[in-house]
Amino acid sequence: MDIELQTITTNGNDGDHVSKDGVPAGNGSGQAYSIPEATEGDVLLTEQPRNGEIMSSGHAAETQRNQEKSSVCRVKDELNEVVFWKVRLWMVIILVFLLIFAIIIISLALCSTIYEDVDEKYDASSFNVSRSFNGSFRLPNQVFTEELLTLSVSKSQALATDLQKQLADLYRSSPALGRYFSEAKIYAFRNGSVTADYRLTFLMPAERQDELRNFTLSRKMVYNVFRQFLYDRETDESEPMYIDPLSLKMF
Repeated sequence: MDIELQTITTNGNDGDHVSKDGVPAGNGSGQAYSIPEATEGDVLLTEQPRNGEIMSSGHAAETQRNQEKSSVCRVKDELNEVVFWKVRLWMVIILVFLLIFAIIIISLALCSTIYEDVDEKYDASSFNVSRSFNGSFRLPNQVFTEELLTLSVSKSQALATDLQKQLADLYRSSPALGRYFSEAKIYAFRNGSVTADYRLTFLMPAERQDELRNFTLSRKMVYNVFRQFLYDRETDESEPMYIDPLSLKMF
């Protein structure tokens, strides 16, 4: 015997069951319930505040540009104002800058012309106190001969004259010692790769002799000028007139 089971639906208030079509069961009316869809008007209403913000920011930017333009125009108008006759304000400003520049150039020119270095003004006739330094140096590329023992011989005289000229040019060109330099003399040659004995003579004023002896014309200053000259000169060590800096002596 076959028994067929059938689904029994109730329309009462036993439970709020909603069918697949959105029809609630047990409400008694049986009408369909659906969620309303969004309309175009709702979308426009939703986007309206954003459009309003864009319009507000654009208006603010345009207002700022207008203000900047008005400021520029106001400055231009002020610069184009006539100060007197046909002279405008911008012309006066340029003229003032040119005048200041011209005053600076003229002042610099006058200062360079009028300024006198006090140290450059001296009376050489007042230098009557002598100060001498003796010493020796070696000429490693010279060959010693008996003729060098006598300064009256032409070879000895030529070598002495050449060395004296080098020493005189050195100290006369010195900014510190040039005004006080008097004489450089080679008074003897000795054997041993030709060693030359020299004497340097300086003259100084009597009222400043103590100061000059301790500083400008001190042995240390005169010696360092000579030694620095030997190190700085661009002379090949193989040249005949090369002076060995390490052999320099002064007392």
